[in-house]
Amino acid sequence: MQEKTLHEIELEAWSQRASDYDTLFAAVSTQAIDDLLDGVSPLTGKWHLDVACGTGHLVAAASKRGAISEGIDFAQTMIETARTHYPEGQYRVADATELPYEDRAFDAVTCAFGLSHLENPQAAVAEAFRVLKPGGRFAFTLWCNAENGGELFSIVKAALAKYVTVDFELPEKWVQLRYADEQACEALTEQAGFGRPVFTRLPIVWQTTSAQQVVDNIDKLSVRTKIIIDRQPTFVQRQIQDHIRFEAEAHRANGVISLAWPALLTVVRKPR
Repeated sequence: MQEKTLHEIELEAWSQRASDYDTLFAAVSTQAIDDLLDGVSPLTGKWHLDVACGTGHLVAAASKRGAISEGIDFAQTMIETARTHYPEGQYRVADATELPYEDRAFDAVTCAFGLSHLENPQAAVAEAFRVLKPGGRFAFTLWCNAENGGELFSIVKAALAKYVTVDFELPEKWVQLRYADEQACEALTEQAGFGRPVFTRLPIVWQTTSAQQVVDNIDKLSVRTKIIIDRQPTFVQRQIQDHIRFEAEAHRANGVISLAWPALLTVVRKPR
């Protein structure tokens, strides 16, 4: 049987996870919204597109700033959830690498943590460039890895290193832009035709009262890490989960578990 592509795996995963996304993750990802919109402001009266819009929060925030905003996502269930949250918003199902818009249609394009889920992020950046008007800005975010302050990623990485018994190396295509990397972001945007990027580190922190929710976050929202965990024997999966819970508890203070989850914001402009 032919292996599924990353695109097929991601689409299947996120089509199933729209109902869990806001409960488990919106409190983290939405912390980047203001910085993303600041990067492409002013937005009053401007045409704005949010790529990989998920459940619609960034589009709604852009609209509050006066933008004529629209969101696209490849998962039908995400778009349906966005429309439920924000029935007055404009949302449609579309692929980031094949945007259904004319050239130079938007003043601003954003993408909150979407590029890391693409098999061909370069194509998505090229599409953002194509649909932007000259002088328009593109802003996107990526999560920092364990080595750059991502505490949950550090916990999970240590758990996998300690307990995994069935080795599985993710294909190179699947990890080319998995985490924030200034050099990689500059190369992607420069190849598409954008000017020099401006980088900002966002000090995002996830807080929860439940160590089990930390485990659920990996189980219900991760894609590539879950593939590795699911290939392990059941007892190894339990060891990994126990490790994550134990290490999460070590970050508890005054009843709250706080995990640093920093991100890198990249902002570029299309030359006039």
